[in-house]
Amino acid sequence: MFRLIVRGLGARRLRSALTALSILIGVAMVSGTFVLSDQIRTAFDEIFVEANEGIDVIVSRRPAFESQQAPDAGPLPQSLVETVAAVEGVGRVEGQVVATGALVVDGDYLGPPGQSGAPALVVSSSPDPIGVTKVVEGSIPAAPGEVAVDEDMADREDLAVGQTAQLATRVGLRPVRISGVFRIDAAIGGATIVVVTLPDAQAWFDREGQVSVINAAAGAGVSPETLARRVSAVVPPDVRVQTGMENAADQSEMIGDAIGNFITPVLLGLAGVAVLVGAFIIFNVFSITVAQRTRELAMLRTIGASRRQLLAGVLGEALVIAAVAAVVGLFGGFAFAALIVALFEGFGFGLPTAGAELAPRTIVTALAVGIVVPLIAALIPALRATRVPPVAALREGAVLPRSRLSRLSPYIAAGLAVVGALVLVTGFTGERGVTDRLLALVGGALLILFAGGMVMRYAIRPLVRAVGRPLEVAFGGTARLARENTARDPARTSSTAASLAIGVALVVLVTVLAQGFKESFIGALDRLVQADLIVTGRGFSYIPSASADAIRAVPGVAGVAPIAFAEVRVDGDSEGLNAIDPAAAAELFEFDWQDAGSDALFARLGPDTAVVEADFAAQHELGVGDRFAVTAIGNERAEWEVIGIYEDPQLFLGATVANVAFEPLAADQDPVVIVARYAPGADAAATQAAVEAALEDFPAAEVRSKPEYTEFVEGQVNQFLSFLYVLLAFSVLISLVGIVVTLVLSVYERTREIGMLRAIGTTRPQLRRIVRLESAITATIGSILGVGVGLLLGWLMIEALADQGIVFVIPWISLGVVLVAAFVLGVLAGVFPARRAARLDVLQALSYE
Repeated sequence: MFRLIVRGLGARRLRSALTALSILIGVAMVSGTFVLSDQIRTAFDEIFVEANEGIDVIVSRRPAFESQQAPDAGPLPQSLVETVAAVEGVGRVEGQVVATGALVVDGDYLGPPGQSGAPALVVSSSPDPIGVTKVVEGSIPAAPGEVAVDEDMADREDLAVGQTAQLATRVGLRPVRISGVFRIDAAIGGATIVVVTLPDAQAWFDREGQVSVINAAAGAGVSPETLARRVSAVVPPDVRVQTGMENAADQSEMIGDAIGNFITPVLLGLAGVAVLVGAFIIFNVFSITVAQRTRELAMLRTIGASRRQLLAGVLGEALVIAAVAAVVGLFGGFAFAALIVALFEGFGFGLPTAGAELAPRTIVTALAVGIVVPLIAALIPALRATRVPPVAALREGAVLPRSRLSRLSPYIAAGLAVVGALVLVTGFTGERGVTDRLLALVGGALLILFAGGMVMRYAIRPLVRAVGRPLEVAFGGTARLARENTARDPARTSSTAASLAIGVALVVLVTVLAQGFKESFIGALDRLVQADLIVTGRGFSYIPSASADAIRAVPGVAGVAPIAFAEVRVDGDSEGLNAIDPAAAAELFEFDWQDAGSDALFARLGPDTAVVEADFAAQHELGVGDRFAVTAIGNERAEWEVIGIYEDPQLFLGATVANVAFEPLAADQDPVVIVARYAPGADAAATQAAVEAALEDFPAAEVRSKPEYTEFVEGQVNQFLSFLYVLLAFSVLISLVGIVVTLVLSVYERTREIGMLRAIGTTRPQLRRIVRLESAITATIGSILGVGVGLLLGWLMIEALADQGIVFVIPWISLGVVLVAAFVLGVLAGVFPARRAARLDVLQALSYE
């Protein structure tokens, strides 16, 4: 049987290669996802291990909870440096300030390139720093106004030792001179690092008498662990003491998780879709192949082959194809990981990555997916092969009998549909969280869709007629033949179209969700924020508080409201906290008040009062007059009375308090957003230009009019959509491979028919057109089904997110583009099978058996 399997694969090389390609792409996506995830985590390990090299103990403020949004729990008093220095076994000790800022050269802000989320760091150091600083030119800053820059930035921006520049700080621009360039061996993903002296850092970043961390080196014969225990015994309980390696591991895990927990599930989800589409193709290919080999299989039964041997033969073919494709796809994961990194860089989001390697988890998972899924997909066709009766070898045109599963499929589909509907009802009516509701809705929808797929073959003929009619008008008889050929085997056409429908459905789903988010966010912005200008920080950074005063001083500006944010814990849950200026709130914000609330509540915001968003109030069972407690990351605590409830699931989530209530909870009061309103009669363009000029000393702040900010948000969403579309293209590519394989096998199956058509006068161009139109009809049906499925899934998910303010919007233009693109891609997918059909020799085709 093994020799028979090998000979069978050799005789059907094209089919085997195309089938393997559909498996290979899915496996490469799975493998590449894990490779990239490991690269990111290893890169952060290297970054923090190198940063902490030579540092035995790190002392920092102990956070009340772990947070990826606000990892800094606040500064330490500089007096604690002397306390640590007095501990037995301390060799050297150094207080260090870590802040955000970037160089400005000739008016250009030299932060991380593009829209990267990488930080622009300013770090203090001493002339003889603790740790390893690899100076490649010049020296570490020693005098006031001196700075050193990382080598990547120096090369990228053509910076040189001795060059003068400015540094964007919390108190404005400060003149500096570049004293040195240093190297960081680890990849830092576009981050920029500027080293300054400790006194300059304290003066420029509001850290007088304070430090961010304290680094200590152990004396001779003292281990880091021993020194950490000794330091822990003399510092207050709100101070955390770690060895350098412990600190590196914690930071690496926190940031690696923040990135990996987003990228890995998205990529694995898309890889799973690609594998599912590949499984459809494998099922279809082996179903067609088994049907075409009826006489061959019957002959094997006649000469003594058992049912078990036939089953092993078909599954053996699937195993060989899957194993080869899985191994190639495993190593193809390196190329997929490199593609993702290139995509992120192309879209302006640099990722720190280390060298690529195959971890045991990657090998096992990729090979298991690449081998097990195809075998499962090929199982039903293999079982059908065992049902071929030996007598089928003796007659022309023998076909496989219908399986019991095929006869029962309508009833099974009805049962799945009922179960799916019940699951959907629980998703809509349950009182569970958003994630659980979404899972219930997706699960119910998938059951219904799977049920629809089982009976889809009954709808193929009407769909083929509907799609084929316009083509008949345009192309005449060739289109009619294409339509009839497509409708000849509804099961084959439905499974081929279904594989494309999955990819198209995902494209439509992503488009619907993105459009809903844009419409809801922009709608909330228009309703809530009554401002003319919106000021945000570059690269998601905070804006220096002094910039708000600079805006207030601009003639033509009537109202200014800085908005600060913090993450807090309420009853153990993570919640958002917003801080506003009550005096400007009524003029610049229009809250949707509940329970007879009004803008008069802004004036009542004080040290012990708050207004809360409706979802926050419902989750924590709060009403007007109730009190709730919050804990900030620095372990600061506060308790406030609820004086009003508003509805705004988009912008002001959680609770909103006055600045006076926010100040005791946050080490930094810098806002994330500043909104401003023009005075009556002020010239909009002139006033915006004046605000931009007033903020020249704070180049991290970007000024946009409200329409410009709306356009910026749309651009960010569209950029992310483009990234997802590139990844979804892999699933569509696999679907097109499936169409190609199906048509190639169809041409093989209809060899005599094609010969007859050629004999009665059909030209080669006409024959090519017939096959291309068959492909186009199948692709169009798949795209129509995919659009419907995508709209349904999008509606279900948005209904589940209705309390989050997401609205359902049908992207008509995008849907039209999808349908047109599917038709074009269908035509292109049919080019190769069409050429293959047209090249058949007429006499050989007529004599083919």
